[in-house]
Amino acid sequence: MRSEPLDVVRGLAISMVIACHYFGFQLGVLGVDLFFVLSGYLIGGILLDSRDQPGYFTSFYGRRAFRILPLYWLLLAVATPPYWGYYLFFAQAIPWVQHGYPFREPAFLSWSLAIEEQFYLLLPAIIFWLPRRWLVRVLWCGVVFAPIWRWGLHYYLADQSWEYLLPGRFDDLFGGVLIASYRRGYCRSSLLWFALACSAPLLDVAYWIIIEPFPPMSIIALMCCAITASAASTGQRVVLLRPLIWAGRRCYALYLFHIVVINSLVGRCEYPAYVALLLVCILAEISWRAIENPLIRYAAKRFTPTIQVEPTGGEAIPN
Repeated sequence: MRSEPLDVVRGLAISMVIACHYFGFQLGVLGVDLFFVLSGYLIGGILLDSRDQPGYFTSFYGRRAFRILPLYWLLLAVATPPYWGYYLFFAQAIPWVQHGYPFREPAFLSWSLAIEEQFYLLLPAIIFWLPRRWLVRVLWCGVVFAPIWRWGLHYYLADQSWEYLLPGRFDDLFGGVLIASYRRGYCRSSLLWFALACSAPLLDVAYWIIIEPFPPMSIIALMCCAITASAASTGQRVVLLRPLIWAGRRCYALYLFHIVVINSLVGRCEYPAYVALLLVCILAEISWRAIENPLIRYAAKRFTPTIQVEPTGGEAIPN
């Protein structure tokens, strides 16, 4: 069964990002962090529940492939980015670091999807191979390491490279996995977990005060974790937030194509943002009914897990 509160969070995240790109809502960039945390929670929960089951890797990667690759390949065909060979393997950050970040290209939004896919390669292995105690330690180390990584890249690489590479988002992604772990009884000391959750934000605050102003990403990650944990604990139907539920279930197409649509309409209409928003919503509905939902159902039958889990995870959203 899907969780409507979590669909609301997913819909809120994509709505914030589209509002940022279409209407200049600056805080909309925080939707990326919210979606990373939600993705960590959903994917982490699926893997934790199936870690001892047969077909652990094939079921997970089979479902992910059918969910992610078809629309992503369609984006690459439409946007035709340079260095497209890197894009096929979600390694576009390699030429970006060498030649600069193509901020104005529609396919640049795939930076967050690339982080997600790299996360999907890492997380199943560490959940499968590490015992519970070491798994929790590794996750917390990633959360605390993330701000240190960001500070280091800030000095040695240009174009805010920390924002577009996986380790700089460990506090978001691993934070979501830790929420899933907590709900499954992995926490032996709530007080210790609370102290660890506050450690990375305190490091960011100390860096801001002592060294220089720097985006407090760990504080944002903690806020997004609180939102996700609250939604995960809510079992009520969210009747009044149907538009966000709709957006949450169709967020992948909204994410992939909203920049392509707005770029194609700029200069052709007096109010291109509103026209683009309507068009991208129509395309997302068509994509959901004709492509995404049928593929999700096929993958659910083709890669049947031993336990029942939610068939869709949380794909990342661009900045």
